Amino acid sequence: MDREILTRQIRDNLDVVGVIGRYLPLKRAGANFKGLCPFHQEKTPSFHVHPGRQTFKCFGCGAGGDIFKFIQLREKVDFLEARRMLADLAGISLEDEKRGGVRGPTKSDLVGVNDWAQQVFRRQFIGVAGADARNYVTQRGISAESVEQFGIGLALDRMDGLIEEARKARIDVAKLLAAGLVKQSERGGHYDTFRHRLMFPIPDINGRIIGFGGRTLGEDPAKYLNTPATTIFDKSSNLFGVDRAKHAAGKTGRTVVVEGYTDCIMAHQAGFTETVATLGTAMTDAHAALLRRYADRVILVFDSDEAGQRAAERAVSVTLSSGLDVWMARVPEGKDPCDYILAAGAEAFEAVLRAGVGALEFKWRQVAREYADSATSPARKRAVDAFLEQLTVWAGHGVIDPIQRGLLVNQLSKVLGLPAEDLHRQLDRLARRSTRSRLAASKPEAGPGDRSTSPRQVALQQVIEVLLNEPRQYPSVGTWFDPGEIRDSELAEVGRELKATLEGEREFRLDEFLGRFESEASGRLITDLQIRGERRGQYGEVIAAARECIEACNRLSESSALVDALRQPRDTQPSEEGKDGQSQEDGLLRALASSARQRHFSPARVRRRFIQET
Repeated sequence: MDREILTRQIRDNLDVVGVIGRYLPLKRAGANFKGLCPFHQEKTPSFHVHPGRQTFKCFGCGAGGDIFKFIQLREKVDFLEARRMLADLAGISLEDEKRGGVRGPTKSDLVGVNDWAQQVFRRQFIGVAGADARNYVTQRGISAESVEQFGIGLALDRMDGLIEEARKARIDVAKLLAAGLVKQSERGGHYDTFRHRLMFPIPDINGRIIGFGGRTLGEDPAKYLNTPATTIFDKSSNLFGVDRAKHAAGKTGRTVVVEGYTDCIMAHQAGFTETVATLGTAMTDAHAALLRRYADRVILVFDSDEAGQRAAERAVSVTLSSGLDVWMARVPEGKDPCDYILAAGAEAFEAVLRAGVGALEFKWRQVAREYADSATSPARKRAVDAFLEQLTVWAGHGVIDPIQRGLLVNQLSKVLGLPAEDLHRQLDRLARRSTRSRLAASKPEAGPGDRSTSPRQVALQQVIEVLLNEPRQYPSVGTWFDPGEIRDSELAEVGRELKATLEGEREFRLDEFLGRFESEASGRLITDLQIRGERRGQYGEVIAAARECIEACNRLSESSALVDALRQPRDTQPSEEGKDGQSQEDGLLRALASSARQRHFSPARVRRRFIQET
């Protein structure tokens, strides 16, 4: 496959916010996102991510570009290695590039076969074989409307139920295998991954089915089973119900996170449509980045048992460090959210959510309880050290400010009977150690300076700045904009590539244009140019002024050339040739005068000035 096409596929399958959000906390700022720059040390966020343009820009150190440039800078790799890493993330094989074609099922194929499987599971749920599944759903209090909305289905209690349906539909078993719907046996055959299970389709944020969760209807010790990792499904970066919850979260300003599929469905059924569920795994940084796209506040609702509390502790650490406003809510009486909503109703569940405590308070109560329950000094010291280290991490991420730190340390001082000064010193030591252990941040490089101060060069640069923002202006500059006149080699390369791109047939996209340049410096330069042009605005007026400036510069250059020509020694050949020489000189003077009219020079004045100077 053509390299450019494959690179475009990688770019189109990834989102700049999602990619960068794996590395650092981002907070929404209007239509964009911002955070602390990962490429230089700063306390006030100057790092901006633009989903619309699929680019990033730091206004502190100047770094900028697309997802490829970000990976190059963050992972300290070249373009080819960054491309390989992003291809892996997008589930695209670069081996296809060498072999001249795509091998095996594509991501689109997997989505398609999942859609087909969902239809099969739905038919089986509704059919005669689905009686037990329907009874289970009814007992859990899930309404017929919710069953329809969430597409609940049934996998038959057969080893080859789905395989047989695929054979009838003439679907290649290789697609089922790639989608995780079947597995390969030791003898080389295949068998269904999901058997005798209630099936919950798992859509991504765009509503495409990327995997399934199955709840056993028998005695299988594996109560819940998810689709194994595929090129489109990773349970550590997806959340159940996020496709339905994202709009509600934006309206309510909060996202409710529960543990199970039925907990999530019941919450939606009760009107809490901003609810999502983890997929049987602990909260991850990727989950936090996904939640942060839609709301700043997260309410974590976990079961009251020991496993639920461990999950809550992990979730608090992850979500807090991601810059989210995290609250913990606990369902009373040892129930899970699904059973509690059924028993107590929506108003009671809302009261549970409102009674939640902030994550800092939650962690404080936890360490105080561990300290009180510890019978030995080493165990108590470990509890205190763990809390102090957590405070250091939060402080480094900007989660707590100096005032909050002081209050927490004073509380800890009273519980431990230790001077607050000693605890502050310990925190300072931990902070210094944390700083030393971080990746050494190099001194920010100076941003690209002004490319040139000559009028012609400034005008040419401003044309590029406009075209990067408003490519539709190109027809008005195509006849006179010449990148070959640009003296700066880097800027000239950008100009040449921009002209070639705009003369092509494909629609201009800034992220694709950035992808044409493999160097990090080019990403910095192009984003600088784009932002300058955007801030200046008035694209039509800038183009008109640039053209006028370049034309004036051209006239001035012609004048200089004519003066240089006239300064050459006059021909002293015989008179018949002297007439031609005099005629030639008069023509030069007329041209010079015409070129200089804007400075109000008459032909006579030009001749006098020429005689004086020569």
